[in-house]
Amino acid sequence: MRRIPKVKILALCAWIAAASAAVSAQSWDQLYQARLQASSAYLESKLALKTAELAYDQYAKPYIPTVAIATTTSSSLSLGSDGFSSGSLTPSITFENLLGADLAIKTPLVASSGSLGFGNPSVSLTRKLFVETEADRLDALAAVAAARATVRNAENAVRIALATDILNANYYASLLEVDRRNLATLERVRKATVDPNYARELDKRILQAQRSMLVAQGALENIADDVGPNAEALNAEVLRMQEEWAKYVDSGQTAEPSDPSDPSDPADPADSLEIQGLKLSLEAAERRKAFALLPWLPNPSVTASLAYDVDAGALDWGLSFSLSYKAFDKGQNSLNALKRGEYPKILAIKLDTARRNRSDGIRKTRDALKLLELDRRIQDLEIADAEDAARLMQRLYDGGYATEDNLVIAQIDLEVEKILGRKIDFDMLIQRLNLANYFGAGS
Repeated sequence: MRRIPKVKILALCAWIAAASAAVSAQSWDQLYQARLQASSAYLESKLALKTAELAYDQYAKPYIPTVAIATTTSSSLSLGSDGFSSGSLTPSITFENLLGADLAIKTPLVASSGSLGFGNPSVSLTRKLFVETEADRLDALAAVAAARATVRNAENAVRIALATDILNANYYASLLEVDRRNLATLERVRKATVDPNYARELDKRILQAQRSMLVAQGALENIADDVGPNAEALNAEVLRMQEEWAKYVDSGQTAEPSDPSDPSDPADPADSLEIQGLKLSLEAAERRKAFALLPWLPNPSVTASLAYDVDAGALDWGLSFSLSYKAFDKGQNSLNALKRGEYPKILAIKLDTARRNRSDGIRKTRDALKLLELDRRIQDLEIADAEDAARLMQRLYDGGYATEDNLVIAQIDLEVEKILGRKIDFDMLIQRLNLANYFGAGS
């Protein structure tokens, strides 16, 4: 059997490794979408949004009814050896919620003398006398806003978690590499050190390096596997996208729609989807409060009908009322009336709380950013000090007054300070993303 040259085997392995890396490497958008599809909170929120939008369509498109088909019988209709026996079957088509009313069309099938024929067809239009269509529409629209807010929150949670994983993967990988080199150098210097004071200082630094390595290793193990193979390229994507997120923060604008049913309509910058939903619910509650007596009143159904008498060739019309009223309802009417009076107060408090929470959240995030900016300025000074120390050690080494290990330690100290500066930059980016989420950015 012919043997494959070792060079070709190595080349083949390298090609397979490169191909595997290319397949496993995913962009931000691909990872983000994959994580969304793996999030139960996101999937449930999307279903809730579909449900709310379907309910709202009943009011947004009142000219599109629900069509129900049914049959009823006034007497048994059967078929035997002598033909059809006496009886009737009434098929009906009902267009429900057509401009707030139900339109029913009926065409009876009547059996007589063994034959089957059509009875008197009829058309009827039925609706409740007292309706609160606008309040119902506002409640349905508020449900859409609340559902959209839930979807947005789920998206934000996934987005922040992914960005955090990417940034942490880069930071801790860099830190781990520097700590390994630092530890190797420190241990080498420690073995050659006889000065007890300097040895104690080296022991402390060795323990600190070991602790830092454990922290970095633990952090890397907690990062999802989908990030690791392409962390560096993903990091560049996150840094690029932060410019887009920052535009919303700098302008103070919002990406939220003012009409939750129309995402293209921009909202008040002070509003979020949650606040919009509460405002709509409050408006609906105030409309219901204006009709606080409705729970105490019977609400009859009014039906207008037309029927054609096939035998007489005449058209008949009619107008009828039907109602049911619970005279003794164990306090249910009183409770319904109380709710109409109290819900505007409750929703006004919720709206005020939501506005205050949003304002406090923005303020706290901005305060955190200010603290991080101060930390970055302090770290810049630490980096400058480390650079001076590295330059001084380089000159001492060049003059023969310092060892190569001492020079390497000084250079590694500078690397560590720069990496700590990067960590502050990453923390600032996450806070900017948190702030941008208040304005609906990043969707």
